[in-house]
Amino acid sequence: MKILFIGLGSAGQRHLRNMIRILGHRAEYAAYRERKLKRVFDDNLNIISEMSVGEFYGIREFYDLDEGLAWKPDITVISNPNSMHMDYAVRAAYAGSDLFIEKPLAVSMEKVGVLEELVMQKGLKAYVGYQNRFHPCVKKMKEILESNRLGRIISVHCEIGELLTKMHGYEDYRGMAESQKATGGGVVLCQIHELDYLYWMFGLPAQLYAVGGRNSHLEIEVEDYAVTLCRYQKDGYEFPVMIHQDFLQSPPVRGCKIVGEYGRFEMNLRENEYELILGGETVDSKSFPSFERNDMFLEEMRAFLNCVDTREKEGIDLQDGCGSLRFALAIKESMEKKALVKC
Repeated sequence: MKILFIGLGSAGQRHLRNMIRILGHRAEYAAYRERKLKRVFDDNLNIISEMSVGEFYGIREFYDLDEGLAWKPDITVISNPNSMHMDYAVRAAYAGSDLFIEKPLAVSMEKVGVLEELVMQKGLKAYVGYQNRFHPCVKKMKEILESNRLGRIISVHCEIGELLTKMHGYEDYRGMAESQKATGGGVVLCQIHELDYLYWMFGLPAQLYAVGGRNSHLEIEVEDYAVTLCRYQKDGYEFPVMIHQDFLQSPPVRGCKIVGEYGRFEMNLRENEYELILGGETVDSKSFPSFERNDMFLEEMRAFLNCVDTREKEGIDLQDGCGSLRFALAIKESMEKKALVKC
């Protein structure tokens, strides 16, 4: 098996390390390099070497994409800036490669249809990297909702906040992809994992209204906060979902609370713990002290490789990637128009 990496920043290198952990010498690895940066990361985003990634991992490097695709990769891992995902995904699909695309799928719906058509025509597998679906607390939330133990949903409150200046200790935050409009930065697209698991749980909302923008001292070109109120309809009733996203909170917060007619489920993704309360009593609670963040990336990659091997649908395909992207774009549209929008 040949695996080509397009983008070997911290995310791409994580996927490379995990591919090597899973496949070892059963695969050949190569990378298409543009910026030729010399910094090698570990799983905790620490720089452990200033060698080139190719030298450190002993992988082949291409400096021309056509040459990389002429190598005929079986899999292409796309983890360059958000705004570049779709162009490179389409080129790799034309070359007949299965795809692992880092989130978000794109920054607009332009060319998404082209990619969907190519994937269908060529019988390819395309997977979008939403590793939070493999977090034990998120999986538990999905199980609780499917069992209907909460009854009718009354409300959902989802929050993610993290100080942008502390995200990457190895670079000036003003130059990060998260900070720039041209690369698809901003909280809505960069914190899209929450939108993905809400889409996984509930689908797309019927309507939403979002307020957001750049209100802080941060020297960035994109929104640093967004607060969205969604109206969902299900089985003849409706309920609200509120989503808070920001680049400002320290220490970080990340969690979700679902209130139902019989009780509530609450999870804390920073502390890796959840609690289920029914009838006023805690009936289930668990923490995962041995959980490592890379665990869900490994599980995600195993699921993708199994999908490639069996050609069966497993995990997060283009339809899922499009769902969360439509969600994000509706939020951005509502913020811009200052209006209620349909998804």
